[in-house]
Amino acid sequence: MYLSDISNGETVYVSKVEGSVVFRRRMEEMGFVCGQKVTRTYASPLGTPIVFSMLGQKVALRRAEARLVAACATVEEAMAEGSRSSAADNAPVDISSAPVRAEQCQANCAGCSCCGPKATKPAPQEGEYYTIALVGNPNCGKTAFFNVACGGHERTGNYAGVTVTSVEGWTTFEGRQLRIIDLPGTYSLRAFSPEEAFVANELGKGEVDVIVNVLDVNNLERNLLLNLQLQQLGIPIVGALNLYDEFEHNGSTLNREALEQRLGQAMLPTVARGGKGVADVLRCAVETVEGKAKVAQPETDLANAEDPHAAIHKVLDDIYQLSEGRSAKVTTIADKWLARTPLAYLLFFVVMGLIFYATFELGAYPMDWMEAGVGWLCDVANSHLSEGWLRDLLISGVLGGVGSVIVFLPNILILYFFISILEDSGYLARTALLADPLLRRVGLHGKSFIPMLMGFGCNVPAVMATRTIESRKSRLITMMTLPFMSCSARLPVFTVLAGAFFPEHAALVMLCLYAGGILMAFAAAGTLSRFFRRTEESHFVMEMPPYRRPAMYGVLFHTWEKGRQYLRKMGGIILVASVVIWALGYFPVSDQELSTSEQQEQSYLGRFGHALSPVIEPLGYDWRMGVGILSGMGAKELMVSTLGVLYNAPEDENGEMTDASLTTAIRHSGTTPAAGISYLVFALLYFPCLATIAAIKGESGQWKYAIFTAVYTTALAYVMAFVVYRIALCFI
Repeated sequence: MYLSDISNGETVYVSKVEGSVVFRRRMEEMGFVCGQKVTRTYASPLGTPIVFSMLGQKVALRRAEARLVAACATVEEAMAEGSRSSAADNAPVDISSAPVRAEQCQANCAGCSCCGPKATKPAPQEGEYYTIALVGNPNCGKTAFFNVACGGHERTGNYAGVTVTSVEGWTTFEGRQLRIIDLPGTYSLRAFSPEEAFVANELGKGEVDVIVNVLDVNNLERNLLLNLQLQQLGIPIVGALNLYDEFEHNGSTLNREALEQRLGQAMLPTVARGGKGVADVLRCAVETVEGKAKVAQPETDLANAEDPHAAIHKVLDDIYQLSEGRSAKVTTIADKWLARTPLAYLLFFVVMGLIFYATFELGAYPMDWMEAGVGWLCDVANSHLSEGWLRDLLISGVLGGVGSVIVFLPNILILYFFISILEDSGYLARTALLADPLLRRVGLHGKSFIPMLMGFGCNVPAVMATRTIESRKSRLITMMTLPFMSCSARLPVFTVLAGAFFPEHAALVMLCLYAGGILMAFAAAGTLSRFFRRTEESHFVMEMPPYRRPAMYGVLFHTWEKGRQYLRKMGGIILVASVVIWALGYFPVSDQELSTSEQQEQSYLGRFGHALSPVIEPLGYDWRMGVGILSGMGAKELMVSTLGVLYNAPEDENGEMTDASLTTAIRHSGTTPAAGISYLVFALLYFPCLATIAAIKGESGQWKYAIFTAVYTTALAYVMAFVVYRIALCFI
């Protein structure tokens, strides 16, 4: 029988894993080896994926993957069945082999089984620094350790793949200068995913003095598999047994002294989120580099063990006892409602609805306050500066451009606040479980849902988050369809234009736009998957972390970090682009007396817009709307400030241009509602911002994917906007 055949609560023992070599290796790294005890916990409401309990963890597999794992009722039968399997069908995969092939090694390799052990590095002299690499499985608390160790504020979360690139921090510890590198979470050094390749490459550069392997002590048997691979590198290792408070609270036990003796390395308890034990680990790491630490010789050569799983079983035998505690019971009860029944989908939409309601409705109050603040600044500048280009630059270019965008900061903060809570609680992993059956039909992966949700905040970190998807096909398709997720930068455009043309149904129009973007992403993904890397495998093997109470400090700080990034964007590309657009609209200055609208039309910006008119006339746009589209290529927020300048939005009694005044100006410009809805569709679908294009190039490694994304989204936007415009003319 296979794992797909067993019922909820039934326990079996793995006899062999079938399928491709890549799939078998991934499964064995997760612990699915011959003789391993596995219990089916539950299936998602659609029957796939299925969640199994093993080694103190819960792992989700698609039903198709579960059909590739043979199992028996008893461990004796499983071992016998495994031994009878032919070498061709079930050749054991040696996960302890060299993490980097010889032809891939660099001249300064840190040491591997193909190059030999690393030579002992002499203790650094006074004034030099030590380099510490933080390594560990996903969701082990490694980034939280980094934050405490060097005062960083990197993102932590309760699902695999929060850290998608290395982060470097510096700190002074007991008179030593430490360079601490937070590497992406990885299950092995085999380079099956970008994280694994990155970690293997960084550790192979020869720059690391000591490795701190952060292990989830509640899942030690699987976490130690990576530790055995790290021992091959010849770099000193210190183990941090993280989440030790939860481990003890559950009634689990571990003989640390015996574990250190058997592994030949220090293993210290930590609670990274509370900062406990972090200083002890750093102290031990420094002493290890300086040769002062007392490190016992391992009882056996574990790094070169023929069967690493058997070696780990032997290491933990009679010294490690794992018990299920309150967190496991809470997870079981919560999953009953949030992941197992059809009600889970309803609850998911309720949660998402509440988040977006809070984002737009609660955010309206601070938006009004910020608009009043921008108006006050404009009033001060208007009263203290004499008339001329300088005052116009400050009021219309700087305050008018940046001010019309910065008012949406509260919406961004509220959105990321709730997303951070979902991340820290562990709920996002369940959303990937629920989404996989739907996303798989269009060539995406359940893990694609996490970046897609992040895309509602900003497409750039969403593209970076695609590194958590092992399949390159699914990863590339995800990042090429992410621009259809309506990021917060599009919110100002939707708010202004929907309010201008559909004041009584603005909320409904915005809801349709968000839904339309999601549907278009699915349609594009389904189309791309039919022609792109058709033969490539895509598996769903995902750890389901336990539910945990979000750390409010981390949630608030992450929210502020996203807000700070938005503010930096205001002071960078948006400020520069706003000034450039103002200059193009202000010059050349005519000798004749012209109205503001006439001056705008005769400016460089107006001339450029008129040149673009033949292309956009079939969509019902005037030249000003065309210029707004061009400015939006730099950043979508610029569309609002550009339209405000070009439509000569009236100022209120304080001398400020508000969203309401811009809405009024557009409404009275002669632009039809049919053209307005077409323009909204175009803004939804066309060319993502330059930062997103750069992110796609960086993550895919090739410009062709970034250029293709820019071209096909713009072409699709033009076609859809044309269709919507023609249909709207018949009904509006």
